[in-house]
Amino acid sequence: MAGITAALLALIFITANAFAQAPDPRAQIAVPGAEQTVRGTVNIQGTAAMDNFSRYELAYATEPDAANWVSLGGAVQPVTAGSLGVWNTRPLADGKYALRLQVFDTANAMTAEAIVRNITLANAVAATAPEAGAAVTTTVGGPAVVSEVQSARNTIEVIGSTLGEIPDAFSRGVRYALIAFAALGAYVLLKRGLTFIIHRMTRRPIDYGK
Repeated sequence: MAGITAALLALIFITANAFAQAPDPRAQIAVPGAEQTVRGTVNIQGTAAMDNFSRYELAYATEPDAANWVSLGGAVQPVTAGSLGVWNTRPLADGKYALRLQVFDTANAMTAEAIVRNITLANAVAATAPEAGAAVTTTVGGPAVVSEVQSARNTIEVIGSTLGEIPDAFSRGVRYALIAFAALGAYVLLKRGLTFIIHRMTRRPIDYGK
């Protein structure tokens, strides 16, 4: 008899413990899950619905105590396996957090609750780590060195372009010099020719005393 009583008590304890640990279908947080790492804007998904539904509220708190809950807002429409709200984690410090969903009935009494523990925020890691496939650029010496390198690069480009133009400029100079010498020679020849013609035309014959 004593053995049967002990077995019944054990069965009752196991059944009660199973019911205590079973999630309440009226309030469930599916995403994010416990021990999950999140960052940025988190879309909270789950269920908040029951027969005498009035509203639901979302809140978060820091671990490990999860004592001071900060409201994330809520809604007055029931949700079944859908989006419950958005949690912007960027202003928060990285670390462990808990997320809570409370469902209220028409008498404004909280009748169902779901809490997800040990959610890790890791925004700082996402901000410092480069994206996959992105090129990593390392600058040594700071902006001053970068400015000097850019200035030297510009100077080299100017010198290179100037050297490239030297042959063309030289050939143009030679052509201009030849044209100038040719014009000067033509001027001298023309001047001498005109002088000779004028002298021949104006020269008087010699009188021999005839």
